[in-house]
Amino acid sequence: MLNITACGNLAADPRSNSVGGTDVTNFRLLVNKKIRDQEYVTAVECAVWGARAAVAAQYLTKGDKITVVGDAHAETYERNDGSAACKIVVRVSDFTLPAKPAQQAQQVDPAEMPF
Repeated sequence: MLNITACGNLAADPRSNSVGGTDVTNFRLLVNKKIRDQEYVTAVECAVWGARAAVAAQYLTKGDKITVVGDAHAETYERNDGSAACKIVVRVSDFTLPAKPAQQAQQVDPAEMPF
């Protein structure tokens, strides 16, 4: 079994549907890594099944930075030009929700402070 933790940004809004009566939400996570002067982007195909699928569909949107954890495997496929390619697919068991925008700090009158 290959367990993976990946942190990146959603490439597009998640897509939801039902497979055999079970909800599933799919999305592509783009993971960036910089080595010296080279930047590498790895696309990770993610699938969230069951009750968490609805949460992913409701709260995740394009551009959100999240972390996913799950079982992974590689799949080969044929590109439109006929060449062979490989992709990473993760069955997500856990994920983080995107950070909320910072709330504006309330102004407090120094005279009201208890110390």
